[in-house]
Order: sequence, then structure tokens, then C-alpha cells
Amino acid sequence: MYIAFGRTVLDTEEIKNKIEENSEFKVIKDMSKGTKREDTAAYNLSISIDVLKGIIEDDYSIEDLTEDELFEEYISLAEELATDLEDLFEEDAIIDIKAYKWDPSDNDIKLVIAALHRNLGENKLKDVMRRLLTQLE
Repeated sequence: MYIAFGRTVLDTEEIKNKIEENSEFKVIKDMSKGTKREDTAAYNLSISIDVLKGIIEDDYSIEDLTEDELFEEYISLAEELATDLEDLFEEDAIIDIKAYKWDPSDNDIKLVIAALHRNLGENKLKDVMRRLLTQLE
């Protein structure tokens, strides 16, 4: 899918490939069409618990954490790592990231990332993210 991004046109498939090639994230689904906008890129992502566990173990003994504390660590770390994906978008992009689920059956954390041009503003980005989160599982 092609999106109008400021004065350029972006291919969401190209961005998807960049995400998978340059990070630990897997793209589950291109949600750009689900934004109901022609100027917004959005993806449903996942990151393996094993990747997160390796990073957390550098700072904590996982055995000392309750399941709720571990969940919070996984969610916040996944969102923190996803902020690095901003570099894969255009320079004028603003992004929003929400981790929404720990999926023990797939052994991963699920996230949504949305990006739009800076000129559209943070409020529009929040509206888009709200719409995307209602479409999930």
C-alpha cells in the first residue's frame, strides 16, 4: 500500500521489510489500511519474550519478579525498543507505540505502531492509535 507522507509517497511494504531486517520485531500485519487514512502507516508487531528476557536479565534476577512485575517489564521494554523504529520512518515522522498483550502461546509481546507526518500533529496520531487498538483481537 502506498501512503502520502508529507510531500513524498511511501510504500508500507518497504517499511515492513525495513522493520524486520533492522530489528528484533516481526510484522504480524500491516494495519495502514485499517487507519482509514491515506497518510498513515501502522503495523501490528511482535517481539519474542526470549529477546526481552535476555535484556531484563542484565538488570534483574527474573526469579525475584512477580508475574505482574515481569509483565510490566516486558511491556515497557518492548515499547522502549520499538521507539528505535522511528529511525526507519521518514525524518518528519512522529510515531506512537502501544504494547497491548503478552501472548504466552506465541511466547511474545504484541504491539501496535503508528506513524504519520509531523504536520498532522499528536492529536491526530492519538486518534489513529485509539482506532487501531479497537481493531485488535
